[in-house]
Amino acid sequence: MSLAETPLVGSASARGVHGYTAGAPAYVLGTGAEGTAVSRALRELGLEPRGLGGLDAAATLLGLADAADQVRATGAALPVVVVPADLRLSAVAMLDLLDRPGAGTSVATLDPAAAQADAEGFTLLRVDPDQRLVHSAGSARHVVTAPTNLGVGILLVGAADLPDAIRLWRSAATSPCAADPAVDPLDLALVALVRGGVPVGAVPLGPYDVSRRGRSATGAGGSAWEQRLRGASRGGDGFFSTFVIRPMSRRLTRFGLAHGWSPNVVTVTSLALGLLAAGLAATDSRWAWVAAAVLLQLALVVDCVDGEIARFTRRFSALGAWLDAVGDRVKEYSLIAAVAWVSVRRGEPMWLLATAALVLVTVRHLEDYAYVERTRASRAHLVPDQLKVDQPRDLGADDARLTLAAPPTPRQRVIYWGKKVLHMPIAERYLVLSLGLLTFSAPVLLWAITGAVAVALAWTLGGRTAMALLRLDGYRRDPRVSSGEWGHLDHQLGLGPLARAAGRVRGLPFPAALLGVLVVVAAAVATAVGGEVTWLTVLLVLVGCLLVGAGCRPPLQHSVGWQASALLWSAEAVLVLALVTGLPKPSQWCAYAYLAAVAWHRYDVVYRLRDTGRPPSPWVTGATLGVDGRMLALVVLAAFGVPMQPVLGWAALLLIAVYAAESARAWRTWLRTQDQGSSHLPDSEPEVAL
Repeated sequence: MSLAETPLVGSASARGVHGYTAGAPAYVLGTGAEGTAVSRALRELGLEPRGLGGLDAAATLLGLADAADQVRATGAALPVVVVPADLRLSAVAMLDLLDRPGAGTSVATLDPAAAQADAEGFTLLRVDPDQRLVHSAGSARHVVTAPTNLGVGILLVGAADLPDAIRLWRSAATSPCAADPAVDPLDLALVALVRGGVPVGAVPLGPYDVSRRGRSATGAGGSAWEQRLRGASRGGDGFFSTFVIRPMSRRLTRFGLAHGWSPNVVTVTSLALGLLAAGLAATDSRWAWVAAAVLLQLALVVDCVDGEIARFTRRFSALGAWLDAVGDRVKEYSLIAAVAWVSVRRGEPMWLLATAALVLVTVRHLEDYAYVERTRASRAHLVPDQLKVDQPRDLGADDARLTLAAPPTPRQRVIYWGKKVLHMPIAERYLVLSLGLLTFSAPVLLWAITGAVAVALAWTLGGRTAMALLRLDGYRRDPRVSSGEWGHLDHQLGLGPLARAAGRVRGLPFPAALLGVLVVVAAAVATAVGGEVTWLTVLLVLVGCLLVGAGCRPPLQHSVGWQASALLWSAEAVLVLALVTGLPKPSQWCAYAYLAAVAWHRYDVVYRLRDTGRPPSPWVTGATLGVDGRMLALVVLAAFGVPMQPVLGWAALLLIAVYAAESARAWRTWLRTQDQGSSHLPDSEPEVAL
């Protein structure tokens, strides 16, 4: 299928070929290579197809190695593409693998759940979902244990890996399996790379029609461009998003692609709609609340569009991901604040409950992101199965299955989606908020969102903690991190100078940090019950902060250390809530404002680490005292009798000003670095108009 096939989706710019790998050689293995459909598709992407046909596996690998050696000798930093002549796949489907920046060694993979596939026509692969690397590849002579995906037949070898690929292909050409006429040369080329230690990334193909070796996989309905639009929807969404929100967002995405919408502009539009919904909710009008409920769902639909446009056009940016993620929290917390404001006007102030909802949602996300990081780091010891090419079986267990897992039964699908709902992802939370708005009752809405998130937190945190304590989650310390080095989990803690100094003076096991959190919480409870802050409270908070610092020395690799960030946030939140319990209920807004500012920073840290790998500047923690310094400063001021409402209110303004200024400066610096030192310039690269 041609890039210009009908029906089309989007404008010519949206369908453009960026030309990141233009001019790269593409070797088509098999007879009649020049006139094949795959050769025509490669030309449309700006690649140069060259035939290597009519040869056995040994001769093909030698020819491929010689050709790659010639490419390397030219000094051009171009990748090499290898495809079979019998592959039938549209150029549209090849865009994600062959027309992207920073092209590294990778292979196009097909998730059996994404398309109805005849597995015999494709190559069995075992892919690690966290590392997104191929750990084992199969052929007619090579067995893959516990396969998870299918290889479509498109192999891209990055310029940096060409020397290793040349060496491995020449060695594999002399192996006994290369003399077997049943062995596909492309399969053997991939096996040689994976078993030889070359990291081979797995790039999902998406729901496209594809055939090879006379067998086929059926993707989504419609043309290749329509299949691309369907594949632009992110996988792994919750139940409500998958079956309600995404079908609507794809229709809007189609319109946006045709009219040149920018993902970042769409993100800002979604944020504006969410803030407008919060503004309407604050008016305390029944019809305004109905409109706010509708606008909140519209904001969620629009929020999906930015990512779909980015994936369709292959125009990604870390700044866009940050805007999208932080904007979600701003919309959510603004609406909760608006409803709490209305509760005050109605004479039933519920700022404490609204603050509890904010705290629980933030805890839910902090522990979730920390757990993902912990899981990724703990799997760093896993490497692709490295062994000789002539070994028929990989390094999997003897009793491992040798075929793809059976498709889920109806019962398993019900359980799967039930767990998704229990996790309470964003679409489900927005649904709870919208339904709460339709009741026109602030208590119903606030209790509903607080209860729903509390159940989700108990489900996720309880299960993960039990697995960790029982050592059933396969956790292992990250072998890449040595003593004293900081990882993402250490940066997420937000410890200030006081706690860090305690850690340098005297290190204690991680349980000491857990004890420190309990001491701070005990001080908060005593304050709430007693109605005042005493110097004993100050002493307890000081001791707790010192214990936290001593127990959280980097690197944080304890089996439950991933919970530290959420626990410290919870301790700070409980202490702040305890300090405002004696205030008049309408004045308790200051706790919400203060904790919202701190929560914004915590999200900012998480997303910047995730999207750029860079932590905040060291000075920002010192300037804002860190979580330990802030807690101690608050109780000291309270012990001197300073009123908490102005303290927390002004502190919220100062904190968000410092956090936002540092974040903006850091993003400008990072983007400037990317512009100067990276070829990934998605907004300025020339395109080939279609």
